[in-house]
Amino acid sequence: MQTPKLPTLAIIGRPNVGKSTLFNRLIRQRRALVHDIPGVTRDRIERETEWSIGDRPFPLRLIDTGGIGGEVFADEIKRQVTIALSEADVAILVLDGRAGLLPADRELAQELLSSGLGSKIPVIAAVNKVDAEVHEEAANEFYELGIDPMFTIAAEHNRGIDDLQAAVLEALQKQGYEPLSSPSELIEEGDESEEKEYVARTPRIAVVGRPNVGKSTFINALLGQERMITSPIAGTTTDAVDSLVMLGGKEFLFVDTAGIRRKSKTEQGVEVLSVVQSKKAIERADLAILVLDGESGITDQDEKIGGIIEEAGCSVVLAVNKWDTQRRNRDFDQDDAAKRIRETMRYLKYAPILFMSAKEGEGFDDLGDLLQDILHQRQLRIPTHDFTEWVRKEAPIHNPRNAKFFLCHQAGRHPPTFVCHVNDPEKVHFSLKRHLVNALREKWGYMGTPIKLLFVEAKNRKSLPRK
Repeated sequence: MQTPKLPTLAIIGRPNVGKSTLFNRLIRQRRALVHDIPGVTRDRIERETEWSIGDRPFPLRLIDTGGIGGEVFADEIKRQVTIALSEADVAILVLDGRAGLLPADRELAQELLSSGLGSKIPVIAAVNKVDAEVHEEAANEFYELGIDPMFTIAAEHNRGIDDLQAAVLEALQKQGYEPLSSPSELIEEGDESEEKEYVARTPRIAVVGRPNVGKSTFINALLGQERMITSPIAGTTTDAVDSLVMLGGKEFLFVDTAGIRRKSKTEQGVEVLSVVQSKKAIERADLAILVLDGESGITDQDEKIGGIIEEAGCSVVLAVNKWDTQRRNRDFDQDDAAKRIRETMRYLKYAPILFMSAKEGEGFDDLGDLLQDILHQRQLRIPTHDFTEWVRKEAPIHNPRNAKFFLCHQAGRHPPTFVCHVNDPEKVHFSLKRHLVNALREKWGYMGTPIKLLFVEAKNRKSLPRK
């Protein structure tokens, strides 16, 4: 059964009028990056959310867009806005009530009207940054743009948002969209329930790495369209951008992230916030694809990003991009590259290595199957009795300090976390822990996923199973 199309709302406007602030307000999350510097948003940021009509839920999709008419990536942003409008059922044109009506606003409104957009979909004007009723009159000049209806709002302070939402819902209902008769299955980001969060949503795949290793080009190749703006300039992507991708018959949510540079090279302001967004994307992800540069090789920063992924408990695939640049190098093949990666990033030896060329669209035909295998193994739960008996059989192989094991159980699955009750945690030698993790992988898998193995002192040994 095909999922019905969600009604779609596109938010457009010139740079720095508050589009991303309004987007965050409407989805009730701080999803889009917000900064005083114009041009922070460049790609299309999409998110499904849920409003309501009475007590009936009304799911819809929102698209935040880059500012039209800016100085940075102007043509690319305009193309992304055009795509967003082609997918939209309603558009909100955001204007800056504090700055007043500018020539750029007139040009943009004229372009929208002359393109016939207003006859295709409803366009609603939202004069933002009108913080109080005393400022209402200052917004009157915007009526000359000829866009109706028009609302005054203050997205940052939640002023006028209810009226704006009501107008959007009314416009969507006129197009035949109706609220659901029962609660939907959408899940809020803030839900802390591990099982509910994981089971009910599409798996999140964060694409991470240093700047300019080809992350956005890779996602564009998967999508078969220029969803992300790409350029040779490091730092082109500033926000985390979500894209639904169908691979191997299963849907995945890919998150393109800003490149993570060394702290000493990270500039203040937007870039610092972009790096924070990238790290948050890793923490929210089920699996991260760490993109490495097959032309320039592994760097210290690649190792640090890998450490961030492992610390977050995220599954990982190492994707060596730009492998097409090594075709003529007869002295260096994939086995040589894999060996070098394993030696440099020993702590990620459980991660599969993928060689690809995002530019040529090669090397990731079986990616969907690989992701499904990793995520399936990640969800494995081992019965307590089986795990306890297995640990007791394996422990004597590497147990120089004669640690005694009692109850052993699995405490979590995301990531796989195991707790062993022992007579003294100090007696668990690092070689024993390493052996148990390696043997656990050999028996149960957990490909591409970090394993947490904890040792705690047994408080009541009498109640624990005897050997």
